[in-house]
Amino acid sequence: MELDNLDKRKRKNLVTIAITKLIHGFGTGLFTVVYQPYLLELTNSIVLTGLFITIGSIMQFIPMPFIGKLTDKYNRKYMLITSIPIYMVGLLFLVYANPNSLYLVFLGIVFYFLGMIFNNLNAQFLVAENSNKSKGTTFGFIFFSFFFGNIAASIFIILGQGLSSRFYIMFFIGLLLIEGIIFIFFINNITQNNRNQRIKNSNNKKPNMWIKIFKTKTLTSILIFFTLDIFVYSISLSIYTGGLSVYYNLTKENIAFITLWFNIANAIFQIPAGHITDKIGNKKTLILSQFFGLGFYLLNTLSVILWMNSINHTLIITLSIGYILLALSVCTFIPAEQVILTNLGDEQKAETYGIVSFFRGIGLIPTGILGGLIVENIHYIAPFIFSIIGIIIEILFLLKYFHE
Repeated sequence: MELDNLDKRKRKNLVTIAITKLIHGFGTGLFTVVYQPYLLELTNSIVLTGLFITIGSIMQFIPMPFIGKLTDKYNRKYMLITSIPIYMVGLLFLVYANPNSLYLVFLGIVFYFLGMIFNNLNAQFLVAENSNKSKGTTFGFIFFSFFFGNIAASIFIILGQGLSSRFYIMFFIGLLLIEGIIFIFFINNITQNNRNQRIKNSNNKKPNMWIKIFKTKTLTSILIFFTLDIFVYSISLSIYTGGLSVYYNLTKENIAFITLWFNIANAIFQIPAGHITDKIGNKKTLILSQFFGLGFYLLNTLSVILWMNSINHTLIITLSIGYILLALSVCTFIPAEQVILTNLGDEQKAETYGIVSFFRGIGLIPTGILGGLIVENIHYIAPFIFSIIGIIIEILFLLKYFHE
């Protein structure tokens, strides 16, 4: 195992991050299941829900270059700790929101996703900086922990029938508090300290990373692919769980059951997917991921067709199998993605990561409202067909333009 070959302090950091990812995975697993149905409950409109989801999507990426610059400049541990109160404030706004105070929903979404990117970006770079050569395997181990927490969350929701969405959000706040305490006492930011010393001793002028990305063919290809990918998938995923509630009339418990299979598959295959990434390379792993994604959308298209023809008894089965295929797509995508994005540039890696994420966010901006409009004005099946066509384009792009 990769962790056995590491310096004791690096191993401690990775184990600590894995533990916090387990806790965080439990909290986000609760939140993910109730998020879109909760917004629908407050807004009573799938279009307005799509608009709020789009705002959340914007907040995931627009501040990324600035936050990336901060995380290159300041101690990653302190930045990680800073994410916790921001997260908690956002969740509190959502808890106290009601149909007559939708501005609280707006504030909650803004703060929640700002806390999320502070947390995720710094955690990812701490993982990369505490890893040796087999980064894919290490990321697989970390995300295994995260998705194992998601599994526990799905089971918790299934067993807790009748509990309100607000209860789950408050529970997440308590988990974040525990996570913050662990960050304070157990993370040692040794790699950041060493890297900051090298930067301090260097007289080289830092390049403008915005210009460098567009002047470097490889970086431009990476930027285009990840922006296209997020647009293609988010057209349908941005309104997916909300659509399950509205179109199929599924309950929170039904959605949690389906999501459970997604999380189980993610947990099982995350570490093997990391090994695959290290063995066959990032490009082939991303192509494999797209084929699994194609399977997910084909299964969802089949589910809609069966439902339209009054074949209802197979719905949970086809949706669950589809979610397993989506999990395989995610767990093969994540290690390759993180190995690529945490290794862009020289010393300004987090800033470069942030810039790529910024442009991914531009691709994500219209997807929530666009997905809602497509469903309301065409049909629930339409976003899935769009994503199938988009994935085929992605595969062709990877084959022609993407390099290791």
